[in-house]
Amino acid sequence: MKFKALTLVAALSWALAGCGSDDNNQATNPPPTTVDARLTTVDPSLLVTPAEAQSWFDKKNSWGPTYTGSPAWKSFVGFLEEKLVENQARDVIKHRFPYERWYTTEYPDKSGWSLVSDGAPVDVASYASQSGSTGPLGVTASMVLYDMTLPAAQRPSLASLAGKIVVVKQAPFAGEGTTGGYTDYEFRTDNDTFLEPGMLVDPTYEGGYRNRNQFGAMGSVITQVLKPAKPAGHIVVLDMPPGAAQGGRQHSTPARYEVPGLLLDKKAGAKVIEDARAGKTATLKLDAKVETNASAYQLIATLPGRDYGTDKDRAVMMSTHTDGPGLIQDSGGFGILAVVNYFSKIPQSQRPMSIYVYLDCRHFVPGTEGGYPFDYVEDNLQTLSKTIIGGVVMEHIGGAQMHDVGDAYEPTGRAMTTYINTFGNDLLVESAINAVKAANLHRAQVNVEDRPGVNGKQQNDWKGRTFANYLNELGGLPVWHVTGDWPTSGYQAVYPGINRFKPEVFTAQVSTAIKLVGTLMTGDLVALNPDWGKLAIAIIAVPDNSFKDPSSAAVQRTALLAKHKEIFALVRVADYSKVGTLVDALSASVTAQINTAAAKPVVDLATSAKSRLAKVGT
Repeated sequence: MKFKALTLVAALSWALAGCGSDDNNQATNPPPTTVDARLTTVDPSLLVTPAEAQSWFDKKNSWGPTYTGSPAWKSFVGFLEEKLVENQARDVIKHRFPYERWYTTEYPDKSGWSLVSDGAPVDVASYASQSGSTGPLGVTASMVLYDMTLPAAQRPSLASLAGKIVVVKQAPFAGEGTTGGYTDYEFRTDNDTFLEPGMLVDPTYEGGYRNRNQFGAMGSVITQVLKPAKPAGHIVVLDMPPGAAQGGRQHSTPARYEVPGLLLDKKAGAKVIEDARAGKTATLKLDAKVETNASAYQLIATLPGRDYGTDKDRAVMMSTHTDGPGLIQDSGGFGILAVVNYFSKIPQSQRPMSIYVYLDCRHFVPGTEGGYPFDYVEDNLQTLSKTIIGGVVMEHIGGAQMHDVGDAYEPTGRAMTTYINTFGNDLLVESAINAVKAANLHRAQVNVEDRPGVNGKQQNDWKGRTFANYLNELGGLPVWHVTGDWPTSGYQAVYPGINRFKPEVFTAQVSTAIKLVGTLMTGDLVALNPDWGKLAIAIIAVPDNSFKDPSSAAVQRTALLAKHKEIFALVRVADYSKVGTLVDALSASVTAQINTAAAKPVVDLATSAKSRLAKVGT
């Protein structure tokens, strides 16, 4: 309850802050009669320069992995706070929560972890996070092979693993559809640099899909094998070359499981696999420590808009996480800082809305965000919902595409893929496309997960949707998620790091986000609401056998979609005079033609969409 009380006080101070200052008196002035052109068209002269962006990433690269509570994380979040305040942000809140930090040395410092197999030292790529500790002397035991390429019935029994060092040979990378390759899309740039949707992406072309597969494959082994079997330790042999595996990080982060573990690349792991097959002895060291009362907090700040400090204030929410293993994984804070920097150069009297910044730090804690339910936004939804009108999420910003080159892991020379995820309202999609084009953002893909793409196939799985879900909880608000494809250049340790940064990609992603923030500040929020798109998707999703006359389901569905099209054509041009009546007619048709259970979600969405009309003119 202590933390809850603190957040409510902080929220109240944010809502009422600033009364009496000159800037806030300025914010109560009548709105300008014209919109500042820099809100709708990005002015390149106001952007953070590539050189300044490079200096930010150089600092981050020098700090190392920014896991929550670590010295590197404190440096990173401290820098973000300093720069946000320097760029006119106010009402800085540090929403602290209790956190127990497990840690060891970080690559390239391998002094905290080592392996000797059958008397021979082995080059260790990384450690298994949250896996306990052997202490400085390590643990010595015979090894047993647990081969994930074999059927479960042919693997050793759990009883036979007790007291041994288990060598887990991971299955080789394979995947299809959205797991192993590029997906379908609404729009993308540089089409010739993508493979066909669903085609397995070989790591020599791009390493990201293999990385995601290999670093994310251990969850079930931890919970179903290691925890119940209680071995002395474990070794994971990844299907990755040395350059890609060095300093790697398993994700999502498991809860503490007290079976000390190490990660090996496939080259170093080949001999260890054979030693384990022969039952040889190994000494495994993972010297980890625990900080029981680590510093952990979400950082919140506001760039004031014209009506800041009054009940008329409205704000665009920008959010991301500040913790992670790599230079690019948690660089969204830099992206948001660059957006704030841009808008701070436009006079407050010309900024129609505030920008509300929310920087979380629970992405790489055990269990991710849900594992530590101390959430400032969740605690203050009622207060924030009076102000927030939409949002832009930024993650994994500024990356280079990486691939295997023999044993090395190097840039391809191309930009990382940037996904702009949003909901199926065509105005949201078109706004994203326009922003990408205006920014000249290379290798960008606009996606709506909930409907087929231009090729009729599954679109991108909206990863990291947690941050976008805040906008749904705040009232079903419009949102875009500008995110680099994290595994290719971000899902790994910082070292070697700086070659994974491309300043021209960063500035183009930032320019895209600025354009989208400007769209929320100046656009028709009723027309941009996701409900209009969700309604059409819901109609399409009704199964044929849920129609009262299944034999004519296709014809009826087409007619319902035609009604929706008529409605949205009016919404698109802000002609709302007949929209409420037409929505009611659509709901009546749905109720008449579709069985009650299947009709309800469609009617509920229609009702929600109609409720948006109350905001017309406000």
